[in-house]
Amino acid sequence: MADYLYHTYIYHKTTDVLGIVPADEAAKVLDFETNYKTPASKIDDITIQTTTFETLKTYEQFKALVDGVTITWGDVKYAKEEKAYDIYLLTDSPL
Repeated sequence: MADYLYHTYIYHKTTDVLGIVPADEAAKVLDFETNYKTPASKIDDITIQTTTFETLKTYEQFKALVDGVTITWGDVKYAKEEKAYDIYLLTDSPL
């Protein structure tokens, strides 16, 4: 059986990060920290199995996966890395 891992990241520290707009990242971080971080589960690391399909999403695309009924922010995991939040959702069927 395969798993499906949906992944996004947002930068909480934008120093020396190329290709992003700091104000846009700040808005995403504020949104995550204010609205979604509390119900999500903090993790230290994630190990991907060989039968896991990983899909990288934008923050907006990732938020759209969390419908509040079938999938809630309580199903979401995140790791706070040095410069970014890595945010994950693992399902047993594709979304």
